[in-house]
Amino acid sequence: MLTGSVRVVLADDHVTVRAGTRALLERAGFTVVGEAAGEKEAETVVARRRPDLLVLDMVLDSGPVLDAIPGLLAAAPGMTILMHTMHDDVLLVRKALAAGATGYLLKNTSVTELSLAAATVAAGGRYVQPSLGADLGGVAQQMDMLTPRESEVLELLAAGHTNREVAQRIGVSIRTVENVRASLRGRLNLVTRADLVAYARKQGDVRA
Repeated sequence: MLTGSVRVVLADDHVTVRAGTRALLERAGFTVVGEAAGEKEAETVVARRRPDLLVLDMVLDSGPVLDAIPGLLAAAPGMTILMHTMHDDVLLVRKALAAGATGYLLKNTSVTELSLAAATVAAGGRYVQPSLGADLGGVAQQMDMLTPRESEVLELLAAGHTNREVAQRIGVSIRTVENVRASLRGRLNLVTRADLVAYARKQGDVRA
């Protein structure tokens, strides 16, 4: 996945964790544009920096953050949220997704998985820690559903539009469209345009 233009803000109450995550993401090609330790600080930083992605711990120095997710999203329209936490509680996964996050990753994962999760969520896709898969139940079903951005891109690509045309129609960069395609390819194995058309028709996103 392409990561060079993805702008990231980190929100974690441990400065050493933020430093480590920043180093890993920057090494993978992401651009970290801000950090925060608390909820209000995070809201201020994302409103000012307008990142593509917020990497958010489950608990900040101001307390649990689930109730703050809608406000954080409202502060930076177009931003997506990847939860980055030590909590492997499936109930928290469900609550985070219901609140508006589109990714959930444990902190003890590999650099490769962190990069994949960040790129997928920043592109408008969903990503949940694979090791939680056996216990996800309803969350696994949510993973099969497309985000609004993915549905929009899929419909236009399946209708025959190029990446550039899709980007112009929905007002995003070509790189964002490429990232969404990479997400669809990796998560749903939609490699060719025929794959896109077949899946879109199955989902009802385009007419047969």
